[in-house]
Amino acid sequence: MRDRLVLALADPEVAGKAGRTPAALVAFHEPMAVFEWLGSGKGLVLLDHGGIPDGELGAHLDRVLGAHEKGLLFVAVAGGGAGVAEALQAADARARNRDHIGLYHADETGHLRRVAGRRLPELEKAARALPETGPLSADDVAAIVERGRRERLEAMEFVRGTARRFPHVTVAIIAICFLLFALTSGDDARARMVFDLLSNRPDGIARFEVWRLLSYALLHDPRNPTHLIVNMLSLYSLGSFLEPMLGRRRLGLLCAASALAGGVASALLTRGVSIGASGAVWGLVGATFGLLQGKNPGRVLSNSRDERRRAEPADTHANDGRQRMFPALIARGLRQRLVVILVINIAVSFLPGIDRYCHFGGGLCGYLVALYFARAPKRHRD
Repeated sequence: MRDRLVLALADPEVAGKAGRTPAALVAFHEPMAVFEWLGSGKGLVLLDHGGIPDGELGAHLDRVLGAHEKGLLFVAVAGGGAGVAEALQAADARARNRDHIGLYHADETGHLRRVAGRRLPELEKAARALPETGPLSADDVAAIVERGRRERLEAMEFVRGTARRFPHVTVAIIAICFLLFALTSGDDARARMVFDLLSNRPDGIARFEVWRLLSYALLHDPRNPTHLIVNMLSLYSLGSFLEPMLGRRRLGLLCAASALAGGVASALLTRGVSIGASGAVWGLVGATFGLLQGKNPGRVLSNSRDERRRAEPADTHANDGRQRMFPALIARGLRQRLVVILVINIAVSFLPGIDRYCHFGGGLCGYLVALYFARAPKRHRD
């Protein structure tokens, strides 16, 4: 039972298939395995009841709980009968910092019970789908630790590589949107002229004023500043995340293509006036899904060949010409968050006054463009 929990909690492959972020297995020696969720302040000590001599479980628990200084500490005992819960309750009564600990018992059937203290959702989720396995050897444990270490290193390199690059294109688009919002605010002839000239409207498209299929994305309702603020916050959140990875040219191309696709969809399928950057924002959401479909351990893409050469390891010739844009550790959590964001935005798109065709057209285009970025052979990326 202990080894099944170890795999469920810390093996990146097992946790990834279940849509969970793996814990870091930081120590493993009989009868104890120690896990940490990086950045959360949570630690878990998993004790194998079968490896503890009769009558010594209470002493083991006291030592573990007595060493607790800060953060949240959870202790789980794998195996054993009803006496385990009694020992855990007694240890809880003797422990310091009782508000910062949680105690669990996983019996031989795989049933996990919280005996005292705080909840550890990560452990409870892992216990719902325990993998079948035999006893873990030293090599098995070393492989789990190494996979987890490699994923964490990839994630840290990714964060460092993207955090130091300023999102110039994203900020420039936002600045233009604010400028046009100021120019179209008010009830004067100039404001109305600018708005009428740049909005995506059927009569303009009928006169072959094709610039409207792009320019509309830079306009927002001058009577509704919330429209502007929500779109700009979304644009900055997504654009500042993607631009350092894709580079300025690709991010600009992605935004323009998504806005154009949204404008075309709106012009073909609606008869109203369309404005707003939502098509481009949906394109960035779709693009993130597309980038998650790439293959092989990825590196940050940039506009500079020299930067890419410095960033790529010496063994990149082993790649098949495809590139995974996100490290696995980041990709798993990102995929879950994106699904939630997408469901919310789909629901919002069907509210009155929302141009759903612009949203869906931009999102589909962004997905396809980014899928090309993620899968294109290297010779086509410059």
